[in-house]
Amino acid sequence: MSEDNYNPVLTRVNRLELFTFEECEKILKAALEDQQQKGKLNEFKIVPAIEHVGFLGEYYHLILSYQLDSESEQRSMRLFVKSVVYESANMSYYEEKKSIIQKEAKLYELLLNDLKKFSAHVWCAKCYFTRDDLFVMQNIEDLGYRSLPSGTRFLSEEQLLPMLKALATLHASSVAYEKRHRLTIGVAFRKWLLEKSIDPDITWWTTGIKAVLAMAAAHPLVVNNAAAQEYVANELPRCLDRVYYMVNPSPVHRNVFLHRDVWGGNVFYPQEESKKLGCVLVDFQLCRYAPPAVDLLMACYLNLEPLHRKQIMDNLTTCYYSHLIDELTAMGIEAGREHLDHASFARSLKDFALFGATYNCIAATILRLPDNYLKQLKDEQPMEFHRFCNIDRTAALVRLMSQHEDFRNYMNACIEDLLELTYYRAN
Repeated sequence: MSEDNYNPVLTRVNRLELFTFEECEKILKAALEDQQQKGKLNEFKIVPAIEHVGFLGEYYHLILSYQLDSESEQRSMRLFVKSVVYESANMSYYEEKKSIIQKEAKLYELLLNDLKKFSAHVWCAKCYFTRDDLFVMQNIEDLGYRSLPSGTRFLSEEQLLPMLKALATLHASSVAYEKRHRLTIGVAFRKWLLEKSIDPDITWWTTGIKAVLAMAAAHPLVVNNAAAQEYVANELPRCLDRVYYMVNPSPVHRNVFLHRDVWGGNVFYPQEESKKLGCVLVDFQLCRYAPPAVDLLMACYLNLEPLHRKQIMDNLTTCYYSHLIDELTAMGIEAGREHLDHASFARSLKDFALFGATYNCIAATILRLPDNYLKQLKDEQPMEFHRFCNIDRTAALVRLMSQHEDFRNYMNACIEDLLELTYYRAN
């Protein structure tokens, strides 16, 4: 890759120069209004949230020092900030990532804060301030929630079930929102629900597809099978193109507001002393309007080892659907009238299985890399990081599979899922 392909863009003068004093006054006012209080801002401080690592954005803590109108002593409040990355590979890369942050900020501002009102279960943090390049929200950890332990690779059934319940609450809340406001979320918020990750023009996705097709051709089950090799070369790419239609609202199945990126890194669990609290979902940057099966399948594929997923999938589906019905009932909604009866839901799981398997394969080339590979690449070799994400990752993945048995076994299992739904189903 030539130097001409890497022209980094700095998105602001200083990495920590995020807010004006006046903006922080607005943030404090919104946060205190949430507690039915008023106060005066004295100063603010911005600290990088080094415990969080992201590739689409950067994270910070905003610490506000203030006084309540009724008190003389100074208090402090810690809020969470998600911002567009400070250094982007080039202008097009920056514009793409900024649009993703802007989408999430707008969804918090226009929709998510309202969706939270339909259920007593806490599944989302409240947002207090948005801008095109960042947003400020409650600090989940300070509310008594924690992320999964560092190094967690796959979830147990006990860990996944609260996640599925949070998704069911989100989905039910979107149905209730539509009924109350007499609108369709997919229409009313079409501008902010455009696909930002799965598209023939999105390099992150197409680079992943090329790598998955190469790994499929080299899979032990088909590498010496001439008929299978012909299928992988000529038919599989067309099969995977069907996924592009699956991210759009379905003309057949009931659509709901989806998170569409629920994996272990995007979920916070209650502390031990607060077991009655539910899971909290974060990172709503990839939200879509499509059937709930899409979220359920993605959560199961992304968070479980393939063999374990197959063993417990029926139970997971039952638990999710049961909670969805409970939430809808509590909101005064009859599932059958919303085309969310069990038969319709079961059919949607079959119709969207290919989406779950395909997305998992692509995600694995980013999320399942060994030895913190991608973070080191980003920190130490930014040009190669850009190349891996947006130009070609096939050779690097082949090398990593040859060097790391666990990664090789997992990728082969993911590709096998894909082949079962495509080549073996057709033959």
